[in-house]
Amino acid sequence: MTTPATSLTLTCLTPCCLAPPRCAVLCCAADDTSKVQSLLESKGRAAEPEFFPEPSCPFYDYKLGRLSPYGDEVYALLQHAAGQPDINGAALTEHLVGFFKGYGGRLNGTAKKLVEAWDGGARFPAAAADDSQAHAIVKVPVVVARYGGTPQLAERVEAAVRSQQNNDTAVAMGQAAAAILERVVVQGSTVGEAVAWALEPGNIPESVREQLAPYLSDTTPSLHSMVHEITKSPSCALPGALTNSLYCAATSSGYVDNVRRNLVVAGDNCSRILFGGALWAAAEGEGALPEAWKQQVPLYPELERLVDELISRREA
Repeated sequence: MTTPATSLTLTCLTPCCLAPPRCAVLCCAADDTSKVQSLLESKGRAAEPEFFPEPSCPFYDYKLGRLSPYGDEVYALLQHAAGQPDINGAALTEHLVGFFKGYGGRLNGTAKKLVEAWDGGARFPAAAADDSQAHAIVKVPVVVARYGGTPQLAERVEAAVRSQQNNDTAVAMGQAAAAILERVVVQGSTVGEAVAWALEPGNIPESVREQLAPYLSDTTPSLHSMVHEITKSPSCALPGALTNSLYCAATSSGYVDNVRRNLVVAGDNCSRILFGGALWAAAEGEGALPEAWKQQVPLYPELERLVDELISRREA
């Protein structure tokens, strides 16, 4: 049985290290799932799309096993959360600016805007972009690992979100995602139970519930149909990224299945995997993360160390 400590650890660790890093190969601009499928089939990898060895993303060429850009953002948050007694918006903003300035990968728009605003004299929360993309939900697992089950959770989620996105919609989506993940980690709910709980009035911000409910009440459509034809939101934009992450999680059989199904449906599979993966990792426990996957991530030992530090702060 998964213990709360194990759930908290995996909730945090999974999004950082097993997005999987090479999901960049099959995501972002790769919205044509037929092309993705053809590419996988040509290499005999249709059943195992993770850690695809040949770069095919037009935006960046990362080495095999490196974190995705979203994964690196979570890594920066984990660094801060593990090294400080509390998640503080102002201090986190300063940490993110330093991290982004030294980053050798692809900086997204919110990161660029944060650095520019900071250099222009703006500070938390005004330095952050007015943006409502999936950055808000990828930060959630680290915050839940630190504050799940405590009265501070919603406030700390807001601080983490506004460090990079000074936007009310992003905050509401992040807080809703945190409440859902908390159900799995603290209450021991299954992934399906946590999603169903979110659709009941009064459990998450009503504005978010109203946007999720029309798509999550019926789990019969295929994931491809949901992402590309029903929500028509394969991108990073919210609420679509959260809706599709929850839909895939609710219709998957486990962590590995959730990752693989998200990869082949293309679009912004990185953010979908980051949040949905956290749900399933917390639900399944230690066996959720395949050892073979861990071994392909050079940063894994460092991530594990930071997670241990984060959990120790929770227990202090």
